[in-house]
Amino acid sequence: MVKVSIIGLSKRFRISANPRWVFKLEVKRWFEQRARGRVLHLCCGKTHFPFAINVDIDPESCCDLIGDMFNPPLRGEAFDTIICDPPYRLAIDRRPEWVRALTTLVKKRKGSRILLKTDFIPYFGKNWVLRELVIYQGGRYWVPVSLLLFYELADPTLSDF
Repeated sequence: MVKVSIIGLSKRFRISANPRWVFKLEVKRWFEQRARGRVLHLCCGKTHFPFAINVDIDPESCCDLIGDMFNPPLRGEAFDTIICDPPYRLAIDRRPEWVRALTTLVKKRKGSRILLKTDFIPYFGKNWVLRELVIYQGGRYWVPVSLLLFYELADPTLSDF
């Protein structure tokens, strides 16, 4: 059973033409409460988690390592949790490549987690279970919502697809 909830709806809103690419406190807390073990924060932007290895392609970001989300500078199966906020204009034909990169980096152990902030719902294969989906609007109206997604590896013995 997937837990579905909504956060972020507010009567106060701010429209900005210059986003800071930083998680609002309530979104940051959502990720912090669900992260376990060794954590990778991929596409970190201006959000830095002190308990994670923060990676981004932009040298102006708050990253610990500069790297591409499709080919991160890390070895495979090294992380218990991956947090990722990919670019919102991630081309549809590149999404499977991104999913493969994430599943290569996460440990193949029951309970491993992938936590996302996206505008689409990716498929990680039948061995991954979507545990939680949160609809997040943030502080602005009349803009697309974000989805906060919590996936957990349920059975590492199943083939991915």
